Amino acid sequence: MTQRIENSDRGITMNKGLAWSMACGMIGAGLWVGIQLASATTKIDEFARINTDAASARASLEVRVRALENAATQTRVQFETLYQTMQEIKTDQRESNDLLRRILNERLNP
Repeated sequence: MTQRIENSDRGITMNKGLAWSMACGMIGAGLWVGIQLASATTKIDEFARINTDAASARASLEVRVRALENAATQTRVQFETLYQTMQEIKTDQRESNDLLRRILNERLNP
């Protein structure tokens, strides 16, 4: 069995096979880390895009809701005006009926 790492006067030396194995391992680890970072960055960008799309959809929805609220308010005002007009018509009709009853009573009972 050959010694792979030894301590000598020149410093720490290692066997060629071990050196190549460590170099390949470090390159492989670097590639793996790079791929993981690229994947994470892609996912972050995708989430940011989805968040931006959701924010614009939310803003568009708020505009639509405001338009519907304004339309509902206008409709309510129109119905209130119509209700008041109908109340006035009912009052006028009651007054006309009362007047007609009095006239009829005066003719029937002179």
